[in-house]
Amino acid sequence: MFRRDDELAVGPARRPPKPWVVAAAIGLAIVIAGGLWAVLSAGGSNPRGRTQVELALPRFSRLDPARSGDPALIERGASGPLPMVANDGRKAWQAYARPFDRNDSRPRIAIVIANLGQARAETEAAIAKLPGAVTLGFNPYAPDLPGWVEKARAAGHELIIGVPMEPLDYPRQDPGPETLLLSLSPKQNLERLEWSLSRASGYVGVTNFMGSRFTAASAELRPILEVVKGRGLLFLETRVSNQSAVPALADEFALPHAANDRDLDAEGSRTGIDQALAELEGIARKRGGAVGTGSGYPATIERVAAWAATLDGKGLALAPLSALVAMQAGLAKEAGK
Repeated sequence: MFRRDDELAVGPARRPPKPWVVAAAIGLAIVIAGGLWAVLSAGGSNPRGRTQVELALPRFSRLDPARSGDPALIERGASGPLPMVANDGRKAWQAYARPFDRNDSRPRIAIVIANLGQARAETEAAIAKLPGAVTLGFNPYAPDLPGWVEKARAAGHELIIGVPMEPLDYPRQDPGPETLLLSLSPKQNLERLEWSLSRASGYVGVTNFMGSRFTAASAELRPILEVVKGRGLLFLETRVSNQSAVPALADEFALPHAANDRDLDAEGSRTGIDQALAELEGIARKRGGAVGTGSGYPATIERVAAWAATLDGKGLALAPLSALVAMQAGLAKEAGK
C-alpha cells in the first residue's frame, strides 16, 4: 500500500490543459503580437523616438506540492502527492532529516515552532531568524504551502505538517473542514489525513493540530497512526489530553514519535518563555533529551533565538526533532534487549 510499484505514480497527475486555457493563451499571444507589431512599426518611422514597452505577463503562483521532495519517496494520491517508503527502504523521517552528529553525547533539546504558514510575517521571521536546528511545523491550510516548505528547507530547517483533529469542545473550537472526527468513518478520516499529507512534500512527520478528544480515542486513532508509520513518517504529539492513546499505540507499532515536554508560550510573556526554556534544560539533563513546542509569536522567536546561542556554553545541544526521536528510538531498542 505504501511502496511504489508503478513507476508512473510519482507526484500529482498531469492533465492536459482545458479548452478555455488554450483559448486564453491563444488570445494572449495575439494581443502580444499585435502590440509588438505596433511598437516596431512606430520604431521604423522614428527610430530615435522609439518607446520601450514592458509587457506584464500573468504570473502563476501555484506551486507543485511535490517539487521539494524526493520522487522516490512520493506516490500519487487522490488529493496530491503522498509520502511513501522508497523501494530501497528509505523513509521520509530519515531522508528529509537535518544532519546531526550521532556521536554528540550532550543532552539534546528539540524546539518545534508550529502552526506556521498562514501569517506571512511570523512565518518569514521563524524561517530567517531561528537557527536551522529549530524544527518548523506548518498548518495544512496555509496558502502556498509548497513555497513555504521549499523556503524553509533551503534555510536548513526540518519540517513537520499539522493534522487537524477533533478537540473536546468541538465545534465551538473548529480546526477546519478537514478535521479528523470521531463521528466519521475510518475511511473518511483516512481520506482527510491524506488531504493534509498531500499539501506539500519534503517533511519528516506530522503532529496533531488540536485533537484533545481524537488523540484519546484509541480505536479511531489506531488506523491514523498505522498510516503515519506505513508512510515512513514520525509523529510528534503536542500533549492536549491527559488520556492520550498515542504513547501506547506508538509503542505497539514501533512508530518513531516524541511528545512535547513544555509549551513555550502557554503564558505568552518573555519571562514565561524563558522559564519554559530553562525547564527544558533541566529535563534534558535528567533524561538525555527534551522537546519544546511554541508558536510563531515575535516574543517566542526572539527568546528562542537568544536562548539557542547560549547552549554550547551550557553543554547542551540544539537538535532537530528527528535527532531526538532517533535517540529515543535507540534507547527503547536498548531497553528491549
